[in-house]
Amino acid sequence: MRLDGRVALVTGAASGVGQATAELFVREGAKVVLADLDEAAGEAAAAALQVDGPAVFHRTDVRRLADIQAAVAVAESQFGRLDTVVANAGTVGGAAVAHRLEDLDEQQWASILDINLSGTIRTFVAAIPALRRAGGGAMSATASIAALTGVAGQAAYSASKGGIVSLVRALAFELAADHIRVNCVCPGGINTNLLANTDIVPMLVAQMEAAAASPDPLTPTALMNRAGNPDEVAKVHLFLVSDDASFVNGQPVVCDAGSMVANLWMVLDR
Repeated sequence: MRLDGRVALVTGAASGVGQATAELFVREGAKVVLADLDEAAGEAAAAALQVDGPAVFHRTDVRRLADIQAAVAVAESQFGRLDTVVANAGTVGGAAVAHRLEDLDEQQWASILDINLSGTIRTFVAAIPALRRAGGGAMSATASIAALTGVAGQAAYSASKGGIVSLVRALAFELAADHIRVNCVCPGGINTNLLANTDIVPMLVAQMEAAAASPDPLTPTALMNRAGNPDEVAKVHLFLVSDDASFVNGQPVVCDAGSMVANLWMVLDR
């Protein structure tokens, strides 16, 4: 098992990619602290995981550094150390996701940045001292292909995820001497509750259906003939925090079934 004997903290672990990551880490031998704001779902997720291995839930709001520090303290007090961190908690901004930037009020875009970017920074700030005490470790974050391409109607979201990419690159240098690696995953469209109330998934499905009906096999988005599943992103997080990625540091790893490649073809063809 790739995480045998290690202790992991996963934020946003009550559902979606975070829950899938916590489940996979437990199956791979880790003891896991699930951190999330949704107490009922988080407790249920942790209880389900306890069949396969040690897992506990701690209610955590990534907008509060003290909450994340408390989750780190739970890892050290209950499991003796902290080796692995996945900063996954995030938001797309609800109904505002498809609005022009000037139509967002300050509270809306500030909230997106606070949860996605500052929440990741707080998670790393809280975890780094514990990782140093453990002699090193690995951290990963959930960014997005929006960080690399930008998405119309999602300027604040794209900026928040782009900040995560820059953050892990900076920390790769800053923490190398502490034997701490830092990377992030950049998923494409993933079927999670986070996107259920936005127009992203219906738009994605329409694009895929149009691509499938096209006689041109190189129609943009044709490489992504379905939305991804949370466990497919979790497997990338597992790779990045495991010894399999011992020579990978400061990298945004794209997990999008090739949609960026398809979009690049569209640009080049024009």
